[in-house]
Amino acid sequence: MRNLLESAVREVHVELLKHHREFCHCSRCADDVAAYVLNHVRPRYATSAQGWAMENAELWSDQTRAELAVVVLDAIRRVAARPRHTPVDGVSSISD
Repeated sequence: MRNLLESAVREVHVELLKHHREFCHCSRCADDVAAYVLNHVRPRYATSAQGWAMENAELWSDQTRAELAVVVLDAIRRVAARPRHTPVDGVSSISD
């Protein structure tokens, strides 16, 4: 059993960062963004192959991805406003 939403959140986060280079790309900020989103949206757990397929299909729908992008962008902005580290030259690398 696992929350299928986590991988979708991380994928959306990576896609958004491609268009928003001004935000930190370090792993700590990525984890903070994911944690914020996962604590503010309905979890998507599955325990069977059928449940996984149904939830996975919904997570890939355009509407769900758009809704998720709004929440992820809000989380990115919130984390950027109060990062748990000192940025280097305004933007950290993904390898932090």
